[in-house]
Amino acid sequence: MALFSSSDQYAARLAMEQWLSAFRFSQRLALLKQDAVNVLNLNMSQASGSWGANINLATTALDSFDLDRENINVHMSTTDFSSSCSALPLLSFPAAYYFNGYGDAVTSSSVQLTSNTRFCFVGQESAELCLSPSGYAYAGSCQP
Repeated sequence: MALFSSSDQYAARLAMEQWLSAFRFSQRLALLKQDAVNVLNLNMSQASGSWGANINLATTALDSFDLDRENINVHMSTTDFSSSCSALPLLSFPAAYYFNGYGDAVTSSSVQLTSNTRFCFVGQESAELCLSPSGYAYAGSCQP
């Protein structure tokens, strides 16, 4: 007997795992490139059935791939770490995330972030991931 009756029951977890992989891959590329001037950019776009991920360093495209969306909405906050996922604002697309040559999460102008970023993937169920200022992304709840 199947553990889940339909893919809707694990779609949020699958989406979170795919985003987690995209963040970790981007951080590893930033560490590999060790660029002291340019930041690595992960651009996420949204279509009806997928998210598009484009990874660039300055004007050089490093990778591009699609992630399955399956009617999952992404909610995000850098200040609210305790409310329910559905209470957080929806993430606006396109969304951009930056990593410096040390793998730290930074702004587009290389200023290191000072707060965690909480992402919630909401469908029939919900799943969370956290992106820390050190650039490390992990499954689960962020701590303030």
